[in-house]
Amino acid sequence: MKHTHRIYTRLGFLFAALGVILGAFGSHTLAEFIGEAELNTFDIGVRYQMIHAIAIIVLSLNHRKFDEKKLQLALGLFFLGIIIFSGSLYLLATRSIWGDDSYKIIGAITPLGGIAFISAWLILFFKGFLPDVKVELPSSENKSEQTRSRRRHRSSQPEKSTE
Repeated sequence: MKHTHRIYTRLGFLFAALGVILGAFGSHTLAEFIGEAELNTFDIGVRYQMIHAIAIIVLSLNHRKFDEKKLQLALGLFFLGIIIFSGSLYLLATRSIWGDDSYKIIGAITPLGGIAFISAWLILFFKGFLPDVKVELPSSENKSEQTRSRRRHRSSQPEKSTE
């Protein structure tokens, strides 16, 4: 993944920080301006953003355990899911503040963010992990032959003079 995992780790940190900010904003400020149902919708967006921000962080920090292409796809889907799912819920919950009901159509794309989340989890479940690599230790016969070979090699080299 070269350094892609670092980018996703940082994005995960950013999404987590924004989730805390939005959660505090929702419970302290937004509650005065919107109803309970809208506040619940906003909180669902925050919850899913935090869960998937943590998933991005954990997965990108453990990138060596996963198939590179599958992990990048899953991380990209988590990123997209946060933007589409949580973002659309934030817009839906606050549309009465903006005085514009045109955001109602946004509700139609919210499931696409959910599908992105589900797809990412399923990709990781079915194809995410790298296969276990068996490391064969040399048998005792091979080991002693290797040791003898090293000894022969050392003894055939001319000794260095210490003059």
